[in-house]
Amino acid sequence: MSAYPQAAAGAARRSYAWLAGVCLLALSGCSLSYTDAMQQVDKDMAAQQPQAALKALDKISGGKDQALYLLNKAMLLRMAGDYAGSVDAFEQAKPLIQYLEATSVTENAAAFTISENLRSYQPPLYERLLAHVYESLDYLQLGQPDSARVEAAQIDDLLRRLYPNANTAPNGGDAFPRYFSGLVYEDLGQYSDAMIAYRQALLSYKAQGASDASIPRDLQVSLCRFAEFLGLSDELNDYKKRFNLDTWPPVSKQDDQGQVIFIYGNGLGPVKFAQNAVLPDPVTGHYYSITLPVVQTRTRETYAEISAGGVSANTTRVASIADDAEEQYKADRPKLLAAEFSRNVARTVAANKADRSQPGLGAVVSLIASVADTADIRIWATLPDNIQLARLRLPPGTYNLTVHVRGGTRVLKDVVVQAGQMTFTSLQWATLQ
Repeated sequence: MSAYPQAAAGAARRSYAWLAGVCLLALSGCSLSYTDAMQQVDKDMAAQQPQAALKALDKISGGKDQALYLLNKAMLLRMAGDYAGSVDAFEQAKPLIQYLEATSVTENAAAFTISENLRSYQPPLYERLLAHVYESLDYLQLGQPDSARVEAAQIDDLLRRLYPNANTAPNGGDAFPRYFSGLVYEDLGQYSDAMIAYRQALLSYKAQGASDASIPRDLQVSLCRFAEFLGLSDELNDYKKRFNLDTWPPVSKQDDQGQVIFIYGNGLGPVKFAQNAVLPDPVTGHYYSITLPVVQTRTRETYAEISAGGVSANTTRVASIADDAEEQYKADRPKLLAAEFSRNVARTVAANKADRSQPGLGAVVSLIASVADTADIRIWATLPDNIQLARLRLPPGTYNLTVHVRGGTRVLKDVVVQAGQMTFTSLQWATLQ
């Protein structure tokens, strides 16, 4: 054999190794920068320092994670009290998310042959619904209920478009968004629409396995209130029996009291970590990999007590984002396993081709490609672990709302209550334990 083929083979090996090394560094570098930045965001949120968290988040703006960056930014701006800035971030995220519904062919090809991380982040349904919920809450806290109604309508439109023949989303995540939509319609005095949304919320909670007793108490009361107001006597009798309720506040814009609706984000939302296994084939010497994300909760569920004007109430859980993330993962797992199979097939083809070029080179190619294949652990991590709600009825006036939470007390100042009106306020308490 001449020296030329040997030199060519050596050059091929070096070329494969160099290119693979560059790919690995690029993949791992992106992953590490994102992970590092979000770890700092978590620390700043837990220290109740949203401005510092925003600075850490800015390190990962742009690229295939831009929609995720904007969702995280919107939540941090909310936490900092910049509701207008939060609305702007949500509005920037919306067209990106809609565009990504029609996923790029190039991105799909790369994801099915190299790594899921090469795909732009596409928020799952529960995250998309919560984006509308939180933007709607932004508008309510800015005193713009008509804009909040637009977000409530978009929740319904999204669910109708994705599941036109179903009353509920098959993987859950729609119960609280439906419930919150009812609050928006109630605030606007659109009581028939409110009742429809509350009914749909009840159906969704039941579809997720909730018993009548575990349906949020405020929703139980709301169903009775509006069934009575709308003259739905049979429906009212059913709710009274199911929920063991006999009395409730009236539905009326002429009510001499107002209502404070308090939305409490408890803890830090779930994260994902990767479970990886790289396995050698003793016959061919090639390598195969299985890598899947695992959802992990980070917060122990605790509740808040709110008080103002000598009246107090405890929050109740209305959504578990940790449960929604887990249900979404269960639904996605067959697809993720199929993608892993596809990538292993692609690696085998590449390794066989490399072996034909130079015996033994296929093992190097398949090993590097297997290590480069890492699970997609991206998630909207600035969401809380769970969402809770409390409703206070108060005489008209301006109040300091005291919120007692585990680890501290916060005072929300100058909460204005008007007769026959609803006032929305919120707090995210981002504890790690």
